[in-house]
Amino acid sequence: MNKSVINELRQAARKLIRELGMLKLNMSRSHRTPQHWHTLIEIANEPNITTTKLGKMLLLSSSSMSRIVNALQKDNLITYSDGADKREKHLEITQYGLSELKKIDEFSVIKIKGALEFLNEVDQHDVIVGLQKYADALEKSRLMREQIKIHTLSTSRIIRKQIINMIENIQKNEFNLSITDDINSSILRAEEEFYCNRSYNFWYAVDQNGKIIGSIGLKMIDSKNAELKKFFVDKEYRGKNVAFKLLKTFLKSAIKNKFKNIYLGTVDVLHAAHRFYEKHGFLPINETELPSNFDKCPIDTVFFKISVKNLESMIESFE
Repeated sequence: MNKSVINELRQAARKLIRELGMLKLNMSRSHRTPQHWHTLIEIANEPNITTTKLGKMLLLSSSSMSRIVNALQKDNLITYSDGADKREKHLEITQYGLSELKKIDEFSVIKIKGALEFLNEVDQHDVIVGLQKYADALEKSRLMREQIKIHTLSTSRIIRKQIINMIENIQKNEFNLSITDDINSSILRAEEEFYCNRSYNFWYAVDQNGKIIGSIGLKMIDSKNAELKKFFVDKEYRGKNVAFKLLKTFLKSAIKNKFKNIYLGTVDVLHAAHRFYEKHGFLPINETELPSNFDKCPIDTVFFKISVKNLESMIESFE
């Protein structure tokens, strides 16, 4: 997608938030944030709504939802009763909450009515339809990311061959790399290549339909060093958090196994991959800086390294 389109859409969204007054929605009490007001609005829209349902609707964690609900209850804006599960709460807005919500409604209506005066009926319809389409697209994108799962490689030969097919499709059909038939056979020999400390260190990603869409492997070089191998993501799923999830899983294993340095080799034409590595703390190195027993792939010409001391901060950036 054209980067300028993304930047223009982000800029328009920021302007929309500003002009709607979202940055001023602490009104009479400074500790009330837009999260508090959105929570209050949805409780008014659906009396007796549960905290679980509300958290999913607002895309908030259970801990965040609990803090907001407690704050609103403390300010007498809502009341709640326990459900069958003591951790669940059923929420109701109070009369005071309704009076406060009325201020929000008046605040918003003035903004919207003022804007609509500059739009004819056709433009108004187009704005509503456009916003609905954009919101629906954002939701679909989020749901797709949430449905992506990371699995540890099993002994299934069928799964291993599916992973190889995914990788070879990228290598051959997308980047026209000249590869031999056995270049990815290490996945079939995972017990030898990716096994250390009594566990497999190879993972693959699947979408909501079970399609394999990515892979990554950690191979031990020696007690201090390891290698990142077979890191690929299906073209359709790049930029959709798959690479982040795979790399995060990889890095956690590297820390758990107490490696000091991680090395990797890649191909010159994979420029987007180079940017991804550098963005997340990997530094380019010369081939001469690789450990003597580094398992160099015949087609690799570009190499990177990251020290384990930088890994924990990298993982935190993924949260």
